[in-house]
Amino acid sequence: MLSANLSLNNVTAGAQYQGLLERLLFSSVTSVPCCIFFFINVTMLFTLRSKAVFRESSRYILLYNLLVADTMQMTLSQLMYLLAVCRTRLSYPVCGLLVMLVKLTNEVSPLTLVVMSLERYVAVCQPLRHATIITITNTALAIIVVWAISSLNVLVRVLLLLDFPFENLDTLQMKDFCSDIAMLIGLVSDDYDKAYTCFVFVSATVVITSTYIGVMVAARSASTDKASAHV
Repeated sequence: MLSANLSLNNVTAGAQYQGLLERLLFSSVTSVPCCIFFFINVTMLFTLRSKAVFRESSRYILLYNLLVADTMQMTLSQLMYLLAVCRTRLSYPVCGLLVMLVKLTNEVSPLTLVVMSLERYVAVCQPLRHATIITITNTALAIIVVWAISSLNVLVRVLLLLDFPFENLDTLQMKDFCSDIAMLIGLVSDDYDKAYTCFVFVSATVVITSTYIGVMVAARSASTDKASAHV
């Protein structure tokens, strides 16, 4: 009997040790690259704020905003991944807060890319008006609008979540790991998420593609005019 108990304990300890090794392995696969990119992003953020030429240029201000959003999104996503790997189950309010912060920073990035493409379009296609249109004040206003739109999207998601009858649940403790999919409670939330994602993707694609084509046409026109002048 004693021998059987010892054998059972050894098997249990071995399984726990193997599970711990698997968690460490899965965590290191993403944690190491995440730490490297985090260091690179922080270095770039520090550089962009330490030089006056970067602080006074609209494109670098937009780049700084993009890096801030991407760094926050990467950090929060890695945190949620580590919680899942460690099999830590959160309560709905805590998970909802994490997911909404991830959604906020995730939506800021494509909108910032849209603003950056518009800034480059004006710089190439309207060079004489660039200094008048793309000012520090207008850039700050554009960044505020980007964060406001993303925040409005998060607010709508929160309102949809509040419509769910949480009072009917036995406990607010989640039965699954925290993720954005786990917080898509109800058909309306799922439909809204798909519709908003498609709208942002299509809008950003159209704007970025249009500005790219405009820049290419302007560059080709400038090359043709330069060749004609030499002739």
